[in-house]
Amino acid sequence: MGASGAVVRRGLLFGIRAGAVPAGMCAALWAVIALAGLFGGPVGSTLEKPVAGSVAVLGSLAVGAGLGLMTGMVLAVVPSRVLASAPLRGLACFVVGTMLSAGEVVVMDVSSEGGFGPVALAVLAMPVVGAVAAARSRSIAAARLGTADPL
Repeated sequence: MGASGAVVRRGLLFGIRAGAVPAGMCAALWAVIALAGLFGGPVGSTLEKPVAGSVAVLGSLAVGAGLGLMTGMVLAVVPSRVLASAPLRGLACFVVGTMLSAGEVVVMDVSSEGGFGPVALAVLAMPVVGAVAAARSRSIAAARLGTADPL
């Protein structure tokens, strides 16, 4: 596997880890609401429905994997001068991360059936996701940069 393939693989691993955070939070919330519904009567939340909870968890994982894959692909194809410049590399990853985290807004909208809270939280998280992608850009692009930066 060449350096570009290693960069894409590192990006995918980053994305899976990044997608696991909201997926884990959705799974925990889904479990709490389901248990509350079992023991205390109806909760009235849309996340107590198994399909909505599954969409939230699996959709978050898919968005994270797609985000990481695209971040790795961008870092694999950008010119070397952009890759060598930390501000330019970070800006490229910030833009990709922020734009692709819009998928999480769609996942939260579908799983909460238009609930304002989950959608607003996903919108507020968009720049945070971009910042994390920018911060991790050096470790993702390490194979192409020629450094042994562990993921």
